[in-house]
Order: sequence, then C-alpha cells, then structure tokens
Amino acid sequence: MAQLQQIGSMLRLVARGIAARGAEEPLAEVPRRKPAVERVYPGVDPRLHARYLRATGGEGVERLAGGVLSPVFPATWETAQALELFASLERPLPAGGLVHAEGELVSLRPIEVDDHVRCRVELERAERVRKGIRLTLTARNWTGAGQLCTQSTAVFLARTRSPDEGVGEHVPRPTARDAGDPRGEPPERWYVVARWRLGGGAGRRYAAVSGDWNPIHLWSWTARPFGFRRPILHGFCTEAMVAHGLIRHRLGGDPAALRRLRIAFRAPLPLPASVRLLAGVGIGSRWFRVADAAGETVFAEGTWAGGENASRPRLSIVR
Repeated sequence: MAQLQQIGSMLRLVARGIAARGAEEPLAEVPRRKPAVERVYPGVDPRLHARYLRATGGEGVERLAGGVLSPVFPATWETAQALELFASLERPLPAGGLVHAEGELVSLRPIEVDDHVRCRVELERAERVRKGIRLTLTARNWTGAGQLCTQSTAVFLARTRSPDEGVGEHVPRPTARDAGDPRGEPPERWYVVARWRLGGGAGRRYAAVSGDWNPIHLWSWTARPFGFRRPILHGFCTEAMVAHGLIRHRLGGDPAALRRLRIAFRAPLPLPASVRLLAGVGIGSRWFRVADAAGETVFAEGTWAGGENASRPRLSIVR
C-alpha cells in the first residue's frame, strides 16, 4: 500500500508538471510556515531491510543483519514523504525530471528495526537556478520516546528542458564548499575501498525496496524523455552504498560509528556500470569518491566522520 501511494505521488508530480508546460516557469515559494509532511512508522519488516541491504551493498555488515537499521534506510520513507510534499505544492514543479544533487546525513543514535519512528520532512528553500528549481529538504527521525536519531538534508533539482540543453546534462557542478567540509581540502592520494558491478536493473532493484519509482532510474525508454540515454542510479542508493562500504571497511562493521556523511553528486551514474569506492585523508577531513573503474569519471564525492573517537554531532532537537 505504501509503495502504491508513493507511485501515486510520483504520477501526480509528473502529470502536474506536464500540464504546466508552456506556462511561465513556476517557482515553488516557501511560505513562512514551511510545507511539511509528518508520518509515524511502526517498525520495519526485517525481510524488507534484508532486501534493501542486498540492493545497496550492505549485506556483509553483520550488525545490520542483526536488527540494527541501516543509518541510510530512513531515506526510503523520507523520499516517499518528499514526493507527497512536492505533489501537494500549490505551484507544479517542472516536468524535466527530479534529480538528487547533494545531501548530508547526521546520525546521532541507531534505530532498531522494531522501533516506532516519527519522521518529519520539511521544504526549507526553493530557488531558481539555470537548469530548473533547486529544492532543499530537511528530514528528522525520532523514536517513540522522542529521541532524535537522524537528521538529514537533501537537495534536489527539478529540471527544466530547453532546446540548447544537451541530452543527459546533470545539475551544475557544486562548489567545494557545498561538497564537503568547508575547512578541508581533497586528498592527493586515493585508496580503493570497494568495487561494485551494477547491472542494468540496479535502479529497479532499489526502487523495489525503497518505493522510489522515478522513471529516470528504471529503463532506457523511461529515462530518455527526461534527457538521459540510459537509466541512472538513485542518489540515495549511491549514498547507501558509500555508507555501507565505509561501515564495513573503515568503521569495523559498526553502523553507529558513522556520525556524518556529506555527499555531492557530480555526474549521473548510468546503468549498467562498474564503479569503485575510493577513500583518502585530506586537510581537515576524510573524503570518499565514487568513480568509474578507470578513475576518469567521478559520480559522487564528499566527506565523512566517525569512529570511536569521533564526537557526537550537536543538533538542536526540534519536536
């Protein structure tokens, strides 16, 4: 039922955008009282969580298989709430496709699969950029006892299409300050942490466990009308693969040790593909990259913090 509702939100979003074509380019203004969607979830089916781990490279993390929820799994219901929020905006978004541009996850405490969780997703900002409308969302997840567990920020681009745009162009390249720690610089040397071979159905596989059936991730024929020759991998799937790779190979398999993950998507990741997770230590921060097998194309990069000696991020608790 939840996935049917999510598909319905996606269809309404696309239909409203198509209906608005030809009109003046809309801008979803954010009123003083921010648009928000809040839902309560009575735990996660362990079988669904296991399929999610298999789809995102997390099946080798023993503690995630033992009842601890992946710190990135809440993105599945956050996406559903975001689509519901976008579909209900007074002004329709452009119909050129919704693309994940960047994000940040702060993990304060682990969530168990049987925890009751309350999630609130808010639209923080909507601003016009060269290729569409840039939308910034904030999501927070609390346990039934009112403890804030995760807070995340996600930036999406609602793409417009014009005759001078090339097929498959992505969002404008984020600045280094947006990509990671503004005090840090990327490392000079990178080390391979993990390798993944992604089939042409990787997007559909993630859609089946997340409910995110955005057409740009499914087949070539569904991605092509939105400017992509091939389906591209979900940004949240890429983020989950990075998180699970770092937990497994850099954090001793402890999901609670990952405190913060900042990611900027540099280029669409077309499917099928063979990619590598790279890691290195820069000035002031630890970095990662998702690149092709040859290292010529960087699909995503960012910074991360965690480990036994990492301080817990400080956040204001909003209830």
